[in-house]
Amino acid sequence: MIDTPNLRLIPCDDTVYDAIRMGNNVLSKVLGVNVPKKWTEFRDTFTPGYQRWKEHPPLREWWLYLTIHKGNNQLIGSCGYKGEPDSSGIVEIGYEIMPSMREQGFGAETALGLVNHAFSKQGVHKVVAHTISEESPSTKLLQGLGFQQTEDISDSDEGLLWLWVLPKQSWKQ
Repeated sequence: MIDTPNLRLIPCDDTVYDAIRMGNNVLSKVLGVNVPKKWTEFRDTFTPGYQRWKEHPPLREWWLYLTIHKGNNQLIGSCGYKGEPDSSGIVEIGYEIMPSMREQGFGAETALGLVNHAFSKQGVHKVVAHTISEESPSTKLLQGLGFQQTEDISDSDEGLLWLWVLPKQSWKQ
């Protein structure tokens, strides 16, 4: 688990993945938290993510987390890493906060928790993220954490993306 002042980032395991597939009522009972109907915009990614996680044990620390707001004991999104650090010590983060909980700093707190966790691990030298290629709350969030937009990436599914990079030596935490 990754603990921040207002959030708990709970790593998914077999039990949590099963509960996600069984629905919000089961997930609520398993986690012991309130689970709103529309807590994620990416439900279709959990099954393929689970299959990859099952087949590749090193992913278990470097995969999916559920974001729990401590104050109201509610699931408010998901986050994590897009795999373990590569041979260069680079790991990619991703995060989502449900719309009704946005613009309250929880996206930044989530990303901060992921970055701190990554840089606490030996061999991690850089954290990266991707955004669509336009100014957005996510680009402002990443800039606020010290990420620099370094290049444009063409993605066959999502079009033009911006690559954001945060080297460990630049990290101020």
